[in-house]
Amino acid sequence: MNNTSIPQAAAGNVSLAAHFHSPKPNVPLMWALGYVNRWLILRDHFRVQKIDLLRRDLHRLYHAVNRGTAAFLAPNHPEFGFDWMLDKEISTYASPRMASWAAHEIIGSAPWFWRRNNLIANNGGEAATTYSIDWALKGHAVLAHPEGMVHWTADKIHPLFPGVADMATIAALESARRGQPRPVYIVPVVWKLQYTDDISGALHREMRLIERSLGLPDGSGRRVADRFTDLQERILARQMVRFGFDASLVTGLDFFNRQNAFRAYLVATLQARYRVQLAESTERTIHRLGREIAARRRENPSDGTVRADADRVREAERLGGFSRDVYGTPVLSQEQVGESLKRHRATLMRTGTLNVLHNYLPQPFGPRIAHVRVPEAIRIDEARASGSADERKAYVAELLHETRARMQATLDSINAEIAAEVLALSYPNPLSAHGAARAA
Repeated sequence: MNNTSIPQAAAGNVSLAAHFHSPKPNVPLMWALGYVNRWLILRDHFRVQKIDLLRRDLHRLYHAVNRGTAAFLAPNHPEFGFDWMLDKEISTYASPRMASWAAHEIIGSAPWFWRRNNLIANNGGEAATTYSIDWALKGHAVLAHPEGMVHWTADKIHPLFPGVADMATIAALESARRGQPRPVYIVPVVWKLQYTDDISGALHREMRLIERSLGLPDGSGRRVADRFTDLQERILARQMVRFGFDASLVTGLDFFNRQNAFRAYLVATLQARYRVQLAESTERTIHRLGREIAARRRENPSDGTVRADADRVREAERLGGFSRDVYGTPVLSQEQVGESLKRHRATLMRTGTLNVLHNYLPQPFGPRIAHVRVPEAIRIDEARASGSADERKAYVAELLHETRARMQATLDSINAEIAAEVLALSYPNPLSAHGAARAA
């Protein structure tokens, strides 16, 4: 397809489009990998004992994702590595040739393999958008994780970036322009992993490994939640020293307020050096700062200040993952502790072959169930998609709001279904308001 036939979307950086290498989907390879993924990777490596997908949700998937529709799947993104593997499993149900957006660094690790599995580099700009829309209009689905700032939290859907809604609205217009109208859908998909056994021993082993790697005191002999809280406190203090923040300025504040003050300091330091447009959220502003700094690094790789600022961006992103609204709960589940420890491994332990391999395909702490749900798909209204630029922008924002709302409501529903089982293996939370009061 001629790239000029499709309007430019906000799904990528157009200046990078010249670097885009189109996927070369190999159908036999994609089909075979589906079975390898199901029986070796999901079951053996990621220890998934069961995929809990209800019949009603499967029917919703089939209704929106088939050769007669153009479907853009929008799954949540709570665990790195496992995410694409579960996406692959879902594709075998409804769209074996599904294209998936992925970080360009992932594709760069094995470009021949990933392009033949129909992965689309997220730095492909307009060319990647064009490929995606064309593929969807052929009756094959396209999957794009819409949570732009991924914090790997299982219980919260983070703000969505506009790419998935931009592509869906443009696809509706393009379908009509070609004289081949077909329903175009945004298809939310939500999943939650639940440990089936007590994994306290594995959590202690992981904390000991992190303590030793970061040169922190050994917390052996403490309960899981207390050791975990101490680890969070010590890592925060360590990072404050590393980035030159005066911790005495926040003496007396609770953990989350001290962390927020440190994060604000990092962002203010970066904003003083890089002029980027402020976004509606701190996360988006950090994302824009990161893009600006990455561009500066490409221009001058030897600039030590820019390298240090790239570390500041990563730290600000890391701090955003451990927020009060997610982790200030009266109890901490095994899953919450586990995902936080995995983030420490991924962000603070990045050197050495074992850490690199682990961060690419993290090992779970025990056997799990994957609860998968499919909310009602959102059909794109062609009339609203064809409005003025301002009208279309407002429609895209509405689509994102509705997609996120359906995803969060569905995730909350899963958590309600499994609440009793999860609570039985949870810990009182020293970081909560109640826990802080008891400690005082």
